Amino acid sequence: MKIDQAYRYIKTQIIDGTWEPDTAINVNDITAKLNMSRTPIHKALAKLEQEGFLSIIPQVGVYVKRPEQSDVLERLLVCANLDALMAEHAAFKLNEEELTYMKESLTMMDNPAISEDEYSALNIEFHRIIYEASKLTYALSLAKQLWDYLNYVGNPVVLFSKDRRKQSQAEHWMIYYSLKEKDSKLAKKLMEKHLLRVAEAVSGKYQNVDTTQHMFN
Repeated sequence: MKIDQAYRYIKTQIIDGTWEPDTAINVNDITAKLNMSRTPIHKALAKLEQEGFLSIIPQVGVYVKRPEQSDVLERLLVCANLDALMAEHAAFKLNEEELTYMKESLTMMDNPAISEDEYSALNIEFHRIIYEASKLTYALSLAKQLWDYLNYVGNPVVLFSKDRRKQSQAEHWMIYYSLKEKDSKLAKKLMEKHLLRVAEAVSGKYQNVDTTQHMFN
């Protein structure tokens, strides 16, 4: 669909940093680039505004939204709880092939020589397997939106620096073994703790760390 095409194009420009915060969006340029009418583009812009990527000011224009403290914290908190919910459900549904793939991904992530981007890609695969195994379709669609937002407000170089990987990997392996043992309650608890730590790292860019810790405790 043309709406989906416009949505993916605009979102990619934002997440990749091609369009930085406060950049004005020229709808005419997008119509020419994608060779489509303004209607699907306006619908895509409205959807991205709801997801927190854009600000639409009537009679003024459309702008890439500069992340606000309250928006970042709320979305990351929801993300943590969704991940925990899906981990709980995935514990009973992951098959041996999926568990083997997760283990192989984690083993590659243990290599300190890989770059932040390589680590980030493997991390996404690890979580993706859990998401899809949960079979929670609506939660999965929300989680994908929120992870895109996390990629927007976060920074792989910061989130996956070598200093942070040791703790991150310890948490990943604990989550993996809890899922392998089909301990759904432990998997949920570990995933929530893991994502709240990630949320704290991201939100630290937007407010005092002590305030963040207070909110998530």
